[in-house]
Amino acid sequence: MTLSTPFTRFQKTLGTVVQQLKLSKAEMKMLQEPQHIHRSNISIKNDHGKKVTFPAFRVQFNNARGPYKGGIRFHPAADEEEVKALAALMAIKTAVVDIPFGGSKGGIQCDPKKFSRRELQEVSRAYARTFKEHLGADLDCPAPDVNTTPDIMAWMRDEYEKQTHTYAPAMITGKPLAYGGMLGRDLATARGGFFVLEEMILRDALDPKELRVAIQGFGNAGANMALFLHRAGYMVVAVSDSQGGIYSAEGIDPFRIQKYKQRTGSVIGEYCKGSVCDIKKMKLDHVRRVTNQELLELPCDILIPAALDNAITGKNASNVQAKYVLELANGPVSPEADKIFAKRGIQVIPDVLANAGGVVVSYFEWSQGRSGRLWTLDQSKADLKRIMLEAFTEVRREARRTNATYREAAFAVGIKRIVEAMKVRGWV
Repeated sequence: MTLSTPFTRFQKTLGTVVQQLKLSKAEMKMLQEPQHIHRSNISIKNDHGKKVTFPAFRVQFNNARGPYKGGIRFHPAADEEEVKALAALMAIKTAVVDIPFGGSKGGIQCDPKKFSRRELQEVSRAYARTFKEHLGADLDCPAPDVNTTPDIMAWMRDEYEKQTHTYAPAMITGKPLAYGGMLGRDLATARGGFFVLEEMILRDALDPKELRVAIQGFGNAGANMALFLHRAGYMVVAVSDSQGGIYSAEGIDPFRIQKYKQRTGSVIGEYCKGSVCDIKKMKLDHVRRVTNQELLELPCDILIPAALDNAITGKNASNVQAKYVLELANGPVSPEADKIFAKRGIQVIPDVLANAGGVVVSYFEWSQGRSGRLWTLDQSKADLKRIMLEAFTEVRREARRTNATYREAAFAVGIKRIVEAMKVRGWV
């Protein structure tokens, strides 16, 4: 039995789609493995003067359509297999939304929550120094990902410029506004997903006010999606973070939850301290505590996994009650779960479309850095909406034309664009 990893799960979906597209052996070969895998060990001195070392990676999957593009994550589970899968998904994603990038991803296997700010800066600068030869606006443009921030992007840009003796505002995206950042970048992933979901609901002639939403993950993407949906009239019935979640059949106010999370560090902080909860207050607010696993199986119309990958598998997919699943996280639904959802008529809006808003606005920031022309927030929002809806229309058309799932259709759209570019360049 083959061990299931993020990369083998990507390959499984890829295999299904390339068979349908009848690609040549040469075309399939170039889509099955990364073009480059750069590995290193990064060492810094911690605040106690002790040398500490962390494995680091930059995986460059495919650049047929433009410079490699992909985030850098700091996480204990950021191993080579995970980073390879994310780089592959980025190549598909940039092609689906038709922006001139390829796909890459980076990672440092560490727990940044244990770092001081000085240590965090040292690790960030060490990454830029280590991989400087493989990065650049015309080569590979990184961005934030799990546990990485605008400050980290600023340190990396600064270090890259020092090492290369260049002015390079377009070598990295997701920077602070004061250092070449882009208006609207912080909300881009959630806003892009919201545009796609709204279009899906509109085309299916449903009333948002009658739809209940559960969101697993209350980080940047999940929390902002909750706020967008609440403003638009959807009923958010459940949210969660790493410490668990809350559910109310009568709906919860994500603005209030966000306020309490900022104060207590958790979405359940208003009601619970550790395992001790204020049952009286919970009953008064018609709220009950749920685990992250339980949230996925709650009665709702729209389920939004916005945490980590492989949350919904063949083991729990049959218990999901939602009619729509919008993947704000990368790879939250396994291939086995996909098959179950297809049989049950549950529509999955896949990550390579649903969470592409972040890389689209990163493209705007890259363009801004290269041209020196500043974008307004209204321009950023309007162009994001246009690109996301054009991508959704193309994927929906492909799904209808071939009787495929939205994931298969999105992969087909992306792969066809990548293969077309490889042919033009004479690679195949």
